[in-house]
Amino acid sequence: MGEKLDYGGETTAQQTFAAMGAIGLLLALMFGILNLGSVVQDSARSLVEPLMPIGAVLGWRVIALLFGLAAIVSMFRSGPGNMQVLLHEQRSMTLLHPVGFQKFVTFSSWTLLSNILYFASVSVASVLHINGSNVPFWLETMEIGMFAVACGSAFLTATIVRYIILPDLFASNRSSDHIFLYHEQAMHNLAAIFLAVEVVLVAPKLHPYLALFCVGMGLVYVCFAYIFAYRGGGYYVYSFIDPRLRYAPFTMLGLAFAIAVFFLGVLIASVIVEMNTWLGALLLAIWVSLIVQFTGPKPEDQSSS
Repeated sequence: MGEKLDYGGETTAQQTFAAMGAIGLLLALMFGILNLGSVVQDSARSLVEPLMPIGAVLGWRVIALLFGLAAIVSMFRSGPGNMQVLLHEQRSMTLLHPVGFQKFVTFSSWTLLSNILYFASVSVASVLHINGSNVPFWLETMEIGMFAVACGSAFLTATIVRYIILPDLFASNRSSDHIFLYHEQAMHNLAAIFLAVEVVLVAPKLHPYLALFCVGMGLVYVCFAYIFAYRGGGYYVYSFIDPRLRYAPFTMLGLAFAIAVFFLGVLIASVIVEMNTWLGALLLAIWVSLIVQFTGPKPEDQSSS
């Protein structure tokens, strides 16, 4: 059954691009005005001076990194995927079976990549700190920027998959086996779990300004999605991302700012962990348990719905 899409007028796409441009300029202005250098260094220092012993935390980070890299391998080895996409020219939905690098057009895959980049960069920074070497500013910027982006996108992705994508998939009686493959689990569930554990072990000193990295990541992904649809693959991975839809300008801005909102939730959790480790760990455990889902409904439950 085709999805009914509410398209706007001829200028809707231009309005969407203009809104993105305006936010991009405002973001660049804020990065220029605010003294983010000290904020980045202060937060990055807390990542290599964790609440728990640095040796144990480094071991955990390497394990998390290996799990993420294993998910990348799984994406290439698992064969063709299943992707319900919106064709740009035809304005209709169709099922594609991407392979290899074609699987990296989804926001979920970007969530996985940001998770990997965080654990890779912070592991290197941890080794430098243990050896008494200075962590270069570019590495500090990368690790704290990726931490903010990874947290915001991971918790947002898990929430959307749990409460929007999976219910829609089950209701349509389409096969859901593919969405519980290992690499899918890593994107939708493990990323948020790993970062929640990281917050408990580290209690990082975070600042609200770091949410700007999240807004920037949202804008970069949307730009990529538009270029891919107009000049690349010719389709949108998510139907709501089409800039020609009636409420597309608000949807796109909502996506960018949603990542920042979820990061701010992690920031609050980190503050609670710093005040009381057990209380913070409990709240994060409850939050994560509400947004992850590792299995689908039983066959008899799905068929009777």
